[in-house]
Amino acid sequence: MIIGAPAEIKTEEKKVALTPALAHSLVSLGHKVVVQKGFASGAGFSDFDYTKYGVETVNSAQEVYSASDVIVKINQPSFDEYDLLKDNQVIFAFFKFSENDNLLDVVLDKKITTINLAKIKNNEGDYPFIKAGSEIVGKTLIRIVSDFAQKYMGGALIGGATGIAPMKITVLGAGTVGLNAAKTALALGADVSVLDIEPHVLEKYSNQTKIKTYFANRENVEKLLPETDVLICAVRRSKKDKYPIIKVDDINLMKKGSFIIDAGLASGNIVVETMDRVQNAENPVFVNDGIYYFCAPDIASMAAKTVSACISGILEKYLVSAISFPDIIDALRNNREMISGVMTYDGNITDEETADEVGELVYELSMLTGF
Repeated sequence: MIIGAPAEIKTEEKKVALTPALAHSLVSLGHKVVVQKGFASGAGFSDFDYTKYGVETVNSAQEVYSASDVIVKINQPSFDEYDLLKDNQVIFAFFKFSENDNLLDVVLDKKITTINLAKIKNNEGDYPFIKAGSEIVGKTLIRIVSDFAQKYMGGALIGGATGIAPMKITVLGAGTVGLNAAKTALALGADVSVLDIEPHVLEKYSNQTKIKTYFANRENVEKLLPETDVLICAVRRSKKDKYPIIKVDDINLMKKGSFIIDAGLASGNIVVETMDRVQNAENPVFVNDGIYYFCAPDIASMAAKTVSACISGILEKYLVSAISFPDIIDALRNNREMISGVMTYDGNITDEETADEVGELVYELSMLTGF
């Protein structure tokens, strides 16, 4: 089969889903790989990193799409790519059909199989792509804090020094992002507090004896914010949660010069009421009433090479399954985990959530896969 990777169109996107390591594996298995020239430069990979393994480079996305049976990318196709899509292609990407007008109609009309990396669930009950990305984002948040301290706090150290108190970092949300942010900050010597509503989630910190844990209630929020130098919001909320957790009155409790990062800003998962904008990556910080806000459009792209390597490494077993059989249904029978990621197949919506959003009936893949 022919696997293709076009350049990402989304502004400031640097991540890729097809690294040279994955391309090498695919070519070694006898498949052809086609990539758009320069498509991975933002993640630190040159064209030579691919061509040395026998990958073909082409000048345009149109050449990639027209040649390929399977497309591998980070973002779902944008409007400018609709006409490039081929009938019966298979596309691996992070899909959010609600963000692109008519994309769902296009892939249904062309009978494209779309596999959403974010929806793939493994046998352990985890979402491996989301979990890996969240781990890296959590660690990247502390790098952002360090850079901020260098630029806006006169070079203050997160961990302080002899006779100098460490920064007080408060993490709201004890999931994978929050856990990795807290652990990384602790490793640098910060005074770390974590808040969450779930006691079993806070138990993750039981072996991190220097991390203080609190239930995320109003009393504890109002207690911690006046002492906080850096507030990291890492709460994953449902679509039904319309109101911010950290309100204007809470922000007014914080010291002037404090720093706030809302990790879900770019995806619309806003926790802080005063987070009212998304800045560009070159100028991600703005100040409002003495409080600094970090508002980059994509935190994961700040660690593009590492994220790309993780995504590509996890993707390999699913992609190899998909291209090892002439029919995608046989591939799904061979790798059942992949079924959870299938959004559309043969002109039908196979994802229940997507079907509900557009008021259509869901097509049960189990009728074809047998499970």
